Amino acid sequence: MNPGVRLRHPPSLPVRQAGAIRNPRLRQCFDGPRSRPRAGQARGVALIMVLWVITILSVIALEFCFAMRTEVNITKNFKEEVELYAIAEGGVHRAIAELVLKHDSRIQQMRKGLKGEEIPPEKKEWVTDGRLYSLSSDQGVNELRIMGEAGKVNINIISEKTLRKILTQLGLEGETRDIAADSILDWRDPDDFTHVNGAEKDYYQSLKEPYTCKNGNLDSIEELLLVRGVTPELFYGRKAIKKEEGAAEGPAVDRIGLKDIFSIYSLGEQIDINCATLPVLRIVLGIPKDMARRVVKAREEKPFEHQQDLLQRVPDLTPFMGEIVGIVTYQSALPYYTIESRGKSKDQTSRRGLKVIIKIDPADKDKKGYKVIQWVDVLI
Repeated sequence: MNPGVRLRHPPSLPVRQAGAIRNPRLRQCFDGPRSRPRAGQARGVALIMVLWVITILSVIALEFCFAMRTEVNITKNFKEEVELYAIAEGGVHRAIAELVLKHDSRIQQMRKGLKGEEIPPEKKEWVTDGRLYSLSSDQGVNELRIMGEAGKVNINIISEKTLRKILTQLGLEGETRDIAADSILDWRDPDDFTHVNGAEKDYYQSLKEPYTCKNGNLDSIEELLLVRGVTPELFYGRKAIKKEEGAAEGPAVDRIGLKDIFSIYSLGEQIDINCATLPVLRIVLGIPKDMARRVVKAREEKPFEHQQDLLQRVPDLTPFMGEIVGIVTYQSALPYYTIESRGKSKDQTSRRGLKVIIKIDPADKDKKGYKVIQWVDVLI
């Protein structure tokens, strides 16, 4: 080559970027092979998404089923409660009808003209001594008790001596008895002077939920629950364990409470022996249990008319008459009654109770023959 000769290089061509190549095959040559997702990986992602969707739908379905089951149970319980309440209310009206007939002079004259065996059992006069009457229906069972208020002691008039005696019979002793007795006396007396173990305004105002002392007669027997020393167990009674010989414990028996002994409608410390309940005969009159049962059995035929009639039909009661002769009355005309009605399901698993105090008034201006004095929707 001649060193003096210069070679001339051709001008360089512009290089196109691979991304700008339109031909796919050429673009692949410049770009190289691309990675593609595997088919197995795509199917795995889809499976996981499906499982999550199924899980969420399952939770929603279970929550819906639980909510529906709860709603069904609530509806069932509400329906059952309404039915039992209707049964209990129907029993109250049946008892009222029997009491109206009891105070109807024409019905009484007709019954006196009939012998006991001539009156069908379902048409016999109901006894108001707290005995159990059971009425069955397709929906359940109604249990009724009627207590004449004349067979109780008036808490507003009872003397301190008799009050302490009754509290002792109910099982209270020592300071516990004295606190309850003195506090009841302080609650009903009109002054602010405190008995030794009693309570007045200062005590009730110091409570977490303060209220004032009544300093007057009780307006309802449930008012005793506000008094110092009167516990729900003392007022309502509680289940006690009856111990049998040779056994650690026996069946549960009902313990009597203040509500079974006291009233605000009775005549004082005098008790009508024809409507006194078994607990009143035992605790207030001090009659032994077996003899009290004989009194109850004897008056099933007809009420006791006077003391001679009582002793003639229950002669074993003679030794006790010296203590009770001044407080026993016969066939009181007091028109106040307490009705306790319970509606029970047929399987005895559910119950609903009512308590009603009524006054039989044949001269009622509404011509119903009675007045409702107190209606309690819950019976404990």
